[in-house]
Amino acid sequence: MIELASHDLCTACGACAYVCPKNCITMVENSIGVDYPILDSSNCIECKKCQKACPVITPVEFNNPQKAYAAWSNNSKERQSSASGGIAAEIYKYALDKGYKIVGAVQQSDFSVKLELSDNVQSIACFKNSKYVKSTCYDIYKQIKNELKVGKKVLCICLPCQVGALKAIFKKSTNLVLVDIVCHGGTPYNYLKQHIEYVENLTGSKCAQMSFRDPKFQTHKYHFSLYDIQGNCFYSKRTADGDTYQFGFHRSVTYRQNCYHCIFAKSRRASDLTLLDFKGLNDMAIDKFSNINVSGVIAFTDKGQEIIASLQAGNAVTFIERPIEEPFKTDPRLREHTQDNKNSILFRKLITETPNDFEGVMHKVIKFNKKNNRFEIFKRVYRRLKSLLNL
Repeated sequence: MIELASHDLCTACGACAYVCPKNCITMVENSIGVDYPILDSSNCIECKKCQKACPVITPVEFNNPQKAYAAWSNNSKERQSSASGGIAAEIYKYALDKGYKIVGAVQQSDFSVKLELSDNVQSIACFKNSKYVKSTCYDIYKQIKNELKVGKKVLCICLPCQVGALKAIFKKSTNLVLVDIVCHGGTPYNYLKQHIEYVENLTGSKCAQMSFRDPKFQTHKYHFSLYDIQGNCFYSKRTADGDTYQFGFHRSVTYRQNCYHCIFAKSRRASDLTLLDFKGLNDMAIDKFSNINVSGVIAFTDKGQEIIASLQAGNAVTFIERPIEEPFKTDPRLREHTQDNKNSILFRKLITETPNDFEGVMHKVIKFNKKNNRFEIFKRVYRRLKSLLNL
């Protein structure tokens, strides 16, 4: 009897559905808009290809970190319009120059996000910037297979769990370069859709374009912005301003259940390179350069090191090597997955009861969070007073 990954571990990568020779597996959204593979056992021949391709059931090889860098694009416009230091854009340019096909996450017209393959430099603009919603990769596997089959090289920048799926499916390929982005968790698209519709009804405007880290307000300030078809911004808020979607994402409330059990969030990675926000990898480093719009880059394989060396040689990127332990000390998601918490547990309970009321559920969670944090506020005040008295 075939068993797929459990709901608390399944990443919805769709690798099982892709490799099934009898098309027994389909990806289906449940009542709250979270997708999982569904197996029709009536046509199953129990070949177990689905289990072998699942990076959760059959873990892929993970690599040890080799070197760590603080880095940024030397193109000021590229850097300003990127979520971090513009490194992903420069890696894409490098790959295209070398004849690679490139894969990245693209926001669709309905604001869902999926991985797409391209050989056009113009597509980099669509791949850029953070997208705080779970992306899908079901359609990309066949396209990558076709490219690899004719000897083409492919470079993918995606989530760690998606890197795991690609590595599991194409384990024999030497023409695939995998770059993962440090991930806190993925919020299902259904919640984003509800939030945008709520804001549209509240403002009377129709959203034609959106941004999770709006460059207009500086990407490091994390503005969630909505624009109408004329390009007018009719909504822009941060977590601190009370935006429910931002609160849900940045406070680790609204992720898929597997994100709180992620097997890919650890110091050893399945990728060739890992990209992250800089965040001042070391206090000493801040004295040397600004930590705003700076990326952290970690090389895990010789392939990754070769890309870094080529970018350095071409003067496209500034790399400053840092002690290998720095990024792992300052970014918990390089060591372990996001922890389930009282807010996320309450959210799952409430959204299951009222799946079409994301805003109502989030307001209840935020209210609960404020009440729950009162004691923590008193503790912080006490510590502050104690510190001042000691001075």
